[in-house]
Amino acid sequence: MAQGIMTVEGGKVCCSKCGKTLTTTNFYTYKDGSKCELCKPCLTMHINNWEEDTFLWLLEKFDVPYIPEEWNSLRDKAYAKDPYKMTGMSVFGKYLSKMKLKQWNKYGWADTEELQKQAEKNRRELGQPEEIAKQKLEEMKKAYENGEISEAQYQTYAETHAPEPKPEMPAPNSPYPANSDFEEVELVDVGADLTNDDKVYLAMKWGRLYHADEWVSLEKLYNEFMKTFDIQGAARIDTLKMICKTSLKMNQAIDTGDIDSYQKLSRVYDAMMKSAKFTQAQNDTDGADNFDSIGAVVAFCEAEGGFIPKYEIKSDKDVIDTIIRDNREYLNTLIHNDSNLSQQIEQFLKKKEIMWQQKQDREKARAEGREQEVTDQDFADYYNFLNKDKDADEEAEDE
Repeated sequence: MAQGIMTVEGGKVCCSKCGKTLTTTNFYTYKDGSKCELCKPCLTMHINNWEEDTFLWLLEKFDVPYIPEEWNSLRDKAYAKDPYKMTGMSVFGKYLSKMKLKQWNKYGWADTEELQKQAEKNRRELGQPEEIAKQKLEEMKKAYENGEISEAQYQTYAETHAPEPKPEMPAPNSPYPANSDFEEVELVDVGADLTNDDKVYLAMKWGRLYHADEWVSLEKLYNEFMKTFDIQGAARIDTLKMICKTSLKMNQAIDTGDIDSYQKLSRVYDAMMKSAKFTQAQNDTDGADNFDSIGAVVAFCEAEGGFIPKYEIKSDKDVIDTIIRDNREYLNTLIHNDSNLSQQIEQFLKKKEIMWQQKQDREKARAEGREQEVTDQDFADYYNFLNKDKDADEEAEDE
């Protein structure tokens, strides 16, 4: 059994491969309690979960038995959950944890052959022969084709394992899954035509963590935004750069099947677009050939040396006269038959007359030098006095 790092300072361990000092949770643990000398990503970077040669030496290193059924079960679950996020750590760590259970912790790598023989013996004694299983599966397939059983019932017995993708390892810098059924197309090296000055400019503008084709994509999208919208000011230009970067990451996420990241990035993208007001109303090219006023039409005609032709109404004039007459009758009925409207008009005229009289009194007082002696309260008292006299006269007439 391999011996790991026993001395740990400050709860951290230094990986002997990448040289990073990480917490102990980033290292697998041997049976003696020591930590592995390589961190989890470095140790499992070349594991292919479908090829035993890539991980059997690690099981021997950690002195755990190899149980194919347990490994395949964990592998199929990880693949069914998200095949594009499946890495070397997806199965290996869970398998080590499972071997710590009471059922397996008493066994080591040396017990692998014996355990596999026992499992094969159990299958022969307790399970069904392979020929009988195939025969039953054929019978169920015919029953499904004849409509005697449902698709779910047939698929339950037919699909015993997750589909195994191609065992090729992914390319180091490729964002696409290596197990894809689509043929990868060789693209032209866009960075070959970039000079050193171009690369320095693009790196300073977009950052150094991008490839040449990503720089070109960002620059293309940036120029399209600048042509489409009227973008001015350092703040809006900086926001535009972040929008371009987010758009690039969104496309990479959706292309690799990372739906969760795509949904998060799309929400950020929409928020930045609204914040920067990059909407159709801000489009400086849309509607550029349209006129928004009669003056613009006249100016265009005068500038082009043309004229505005006479517009001839081809509709029946009797119909238009009928519409005008109906409109007049409606307005007449609205004014004369609506008692509330007439009262409102009368009240408005009375208030207007009072306001006009107050204005005349102020001007007269100002001309006689009595501007400060006449106030609004004086006018109110005066008109209250007139109203009382009017009420008294009406009572006297009634009596």
